[in-house]
Amino acid sequence: MKKLLGFKCGALERARQNKSLTLFWQNVFPEKIRFCVYQMFSLLSSDYEKLTTVLISILEDKNNSFQSEKHNKALHFLKKNKIGVISPEFRKIWLEKKQTRDSFFNFNGALIPYWPKVEELRYVFLDTFLFSVLLNDDYSAKLVEKLEEYMPEGPYSYQDKTFDVTVKHGDIVVDAGAWIGDFSAYAAAKGAISYAFEPTNETFKMLENTAHLNSGWGGGGIYPVQKGLGEFIGEVMLSVDTNGTGESNSIINKNKISAIGTEKIKITTLDAFVHEQNIKKIDFIKADIEGAERDMLKGANNVLKEFAPKMALCTYHLPDDPVVMEALIKDANPNYKVVHTSKKLFAACQ
Repeated sequence: MKKLLGFKCGALERARQNKSLTLFWQNVFPEKIRFCVYQMFSLLSSDYEKLTTVLISILEDKNNSFQSEKHNKALHFLKKNKIGVISPEFRKIWLEKKQTRDSFFNFNGALIPYWPKVEELRYVFLDTFLFSVLLNDDYSAKLVEKLEEYMPEGPYSYQDKTFDVTVKHGDIVVDAGAWIGDFSAYAAAKGAISYAFEPTNETFKMLENTAHLNSGWGGGGIYPVQKGLGEFIGEVMLSVDTNGTGESNSIINKNKISAIGTEKIKITTLDAFVHEQNIKKIDFIKADIEGAERDMLKGANNVLKEFAPKMALCTYHLPDDPVVMEALIKDANPNYKVVHTSKKLFAACQ
């Protein structure tokens, strides 16, 4: 009974905090900006004091290009209040054409078909769209490193005075592990062309819908490719997650085939694909392929030598990912500079 009363009191206190914070943000920032703040600082952690401190430090930085004219008011409020758990309706803020079968989410011009598993989309939203929507596409090193620890996987861009791993207008992008096309949609909205590799049947259908929505948007576009990227051309078995989101699908070790669900997929190398399609340049590679990033690099040796694309690769799937992947990159092209964050490897030629 005591615990129950304590829980109720805590819930009431959080409700009071939430109401105050909601009223505050309604008077300071537009609705979509408020939502990003809520999601970034409430979805993944209960350490509100630390999160509040991080937000205060961001708003106090006079050099940030995304500062609001009312940031002093925001600072005053944040220094007196904790951030509570606030979760506005995702659909209400981001979904367009709500009454039609063709509903879609619009994240600053990156269009995603209606995805009924909204919880998963909210989770991915943080990594792919947070910086572009809330922080004016500012991927400065200190900002990325400050916020990445609170994000599921961290952003796919990184920048300092001499190092730039960001998508530019006119870039040719390889999106390895495209899922439903979230990063490809972001690239298309910036005027880039994306070759989006997603091998599984159900997820690929969503990717095709995303490609259709983003066709020609801002001069960019998405070309879906129903294959995985690796170090050889052929077929492999893929373990398919049971929740239907496709976020954790991975190539199966032949000796450890799981019973959670499997699917035979086609796989190719990036070198072979570029040759077959007569592609004249590759500017950016994004890869989140559940531990197969190193295999993708082995099959992209010529691309790294000839085109020297910028790269944003996940390095949290296998313990030795950072060391192995950096070695493969520099063996292919010694001109690369590599920067590691806690969850990513960023690479660009000097």
